[in-house]
Formats: sequence, C-alpha cells, structure tokens
Amino acid sequence: MILDLEPILDLRLSGGIKGLPASADGLRLGEVGARGWNLLDGSIPLPAAIVRSRVLAANLHVFQAYIDQAGAKLAPHGKTSMCPQLFDRQLEAGAWGMTVATFSQAMTALTYGVKRLLIANELVGEAEIRALAARQDAAPDSLIISLVDSLAGVERLEAILASAGAIRPFEVLVELGIPGGRTGARTRDIALAVARRVASSPMLVLRGVEGYEGLIVSGDAAEDAIKVNAFLDDLLGVFTICREEGLFAGEPILSAGGSAYFDLVARGLKTDGLTPLLRSGCYLTHDTGFYNRLLAHVGERGVLGQAPALRPALEVWAQIVSHPEPDLIIVNAGRRDLSDDAGLPKVEYHATPGPGASAQPVEGWSFFRMNDQHGYIRLPAGASARIGDYVGLGISHPCTTFDRWPVLLEVDDAYAVTGALKTFF
Repeated sequence: MILDLEPILDLRLSGGIKGLPASADGLRLGEVGARGWNLLDGSIPLPAAIVRSRVLAANLHVFQAYIDQAGAKLAPHGKTSMCPQLFDRQLEAGAWGMTVATFSQAMTALTYGVKRLLIANELVGEAEIRALAARQDAAPDSLIISLVDSLAGVERLEAILASAGAIRPFEVLVELGIPGGRTGARTRDIALAVARRVASSPMLVLRGVEGYEGLIVSGDAAEDAIKVNAFLDDLLGVFTICREEGLFAGEPILSAGGSAYFDLVARGLKTDGLTPLLRSGCYLTHDTGFYNRLLAHVGERGVLGQAPALRPALEVWAQIVSHPEPDLIIVNAGRRDLSDDAGLPKVEYHATPGPGASAQPVEGWSFFRMNDQHGYIRLPAGASARIGDYVGLGISHPCTTFDRWPVLLEVDDAYAVTGALKTFF
C-alpha cells in the first residue's frame, strides 16, 4: 500500500447508501468484503454499481506495461474514479504520479498521500492558490504541478503567491491549446511568450509544456489521427524551442492526454533525452461504448504494435420493475445512476436473482432511453424477462458513471462481493 487508506477503510457506512443493503448500517468500509454478500442472490438492493476485480487488475497491468514498453510515463487522471483506493493500485502498478482536474480533487489526492500530482488545469482562484501554497510549503517532499496558458494568468498566479507569502515557487507547465477548443494558448508564439514570462518569474518555475488532444474526436478516425499528430507536432515544437532557450528548471516534462490517442501521444512526443508523460484515466475500467470504439482504432493504427487488451470492468446492475408491453421492460436505473454523455448503456447480462444465480450474456436487448430513475429496454423476439429479474448494464464513459456512486462494490467472477470502493466527488 502506497497511500494512507486506513481512514477510508475505517469509514462507517449507512444502510441508506445507494447500492448497499440495510445491513451495511454501521459497518466499516474495510469490512464489506467479509460479509459474504453476492450481487445476484437478491440480498443487495438495486441499482448497484460494481467493479469486476480480476478485470480491473488485468487492465491496470496491461496498460502500464504498454506505456512502459512505449518508453513513456503515466500519471493517470484521477477524475475518472476519484477513488484513492484505486489511485493506490495505479501507483502500485507503476504510475509516475496522479493527475487531477480541480482544486478539490487535488486536495483529496494530497490528503491520502499522493506525492506527485499534476493539476491539469489553470489555477486562478485566490482561496485555492493560497491553500495549495500552504500545503506545498508544509510538505517539502511533494511535487504539485499546474498549468498556465496566458500572461494574465501568470501575473494573477504570481500576485496571489506573493501576497500569501509562499515559500516554494509553483511549478507549472505551459498549456498549448487548439483553436475553438478548450483552454490553452492558441498559437506557438503565445505559448512561447508565456513560457519566457514564467522562466523570468521569482514565484514560478517552468517545468515543461502540456496539451490535450482528446477533444479531436469525430466520426472520421483517419482524419482525427492526422489532426492529433499535427497538434502533437506543434506541442513538440514549443517544447523544443523552450529547451533550446534554457527555459526549463529541473527535469522537463512534456505531457498530453492519452485516453483516446495514447498510442499517438506516446509515439509523437518522444524526443531525445525525454520521456513523455501521459494522463490516461479511462483504461482503469475501460467501457463498452466510447472508449471501446476508440481502442479498436488503436488496434487498426498499430503504430506501437497491438493495442492493449482492455476489458470493461465497471457495470451497473438494475432490476426490472415493469413489463408494460411485450417487447418493453423498464428497469430502476436512470440518469442518476448511469452516464449518457458519450452514449447510452449497453445491456450485457440477464439474471434471475436467488442463491446460486449466474449472469447470462444477452444479445439484442436495446437500452434506448432513460429518465432520472428509470431505463427503457427493447427486447428482441423470443426474449424472456420477468418483473424482478436483474439486468447487467455496460456503460459508455466511466468518468460520468463513477461520479454517481458514493460507494461501488468490488466483485469476483461469480459476483461475490470482495470489497467496497469509496469515491470522493
């Protein structure tokens, strides 16, 4: 164990937590795996979110091995799960550090002992900057890196750090963006001006250059790859000029996203004497939709050999509560339980609950709509389903399913509960 997880394992549960039985009331989180629960025997109220332990472990090691073989480093994006128990496993598997997106996520990671942290965003709030400065000054063995993308942002960061009496300068990466995209300097010239300004600052240290290519996603995978490679070329160009001008302090960092195009990033950012840093996050549980389709493109490109053999580890199980038409069933899981921002869930399994129940794969069951608490599934001809039966749903985009669950159950291949995972959203 790398992180300090005892405070999490000591947390007391309540019977009112979604996806936990009433018998969880007063139970320590770390005691869940010893209770003999099974998702399919009818004792756990649905909906419930589960993580398949063996699949998760395989994803962790397969992806880390892929990154290692590619000659890159990995700082997994913690926003995917916001679960320090899983951060610990990612670090144990060989991750360089962790990535987060927000101040609150950063404080969670630091609280439980993450030592190397990349905040993949600009810090502009005075309260957040002051708090991180105090945290950094109190922990000299920690490394906290954030982003800047404008001269105004640099000046604001400098002013707040100075007024806070910060002892250690903030380490930052200059962010290169994409026209019409999200954050980031829109041109090389702007990025270089920001880098030179940082390098001259008494309150900041320039550690490298960063970008996010993941917004370049359309229906044309080949065209997307061309655009991603062009962006990576620009990113490498800014980095090279900064290095030639001697602007970096310490070992320089060149980083990009990497959940959608990790093969292109690992190849495209390789340069003499530098190991690129990827921030992939969704490999942890993978999915049955968006990232599964993108993984197929990695295999088709083959730029670094075969794609890593990732499998879906995250599922949400729901119960059939209505069968109002011959080919329609309604389950008790909806937007409060399932992501739909990158595609609707996919019906993977059907089970009749009870002792010894098993999950049976299904084909042709179509999840086509949902409300806050209900999902609509169209049945194929000849399918048998009864009120009270269970349905196992694969999800698309794990980030926006994890954040709907304060606790997820970890299960073995027979859906016996082996533990519980606490999220901090």
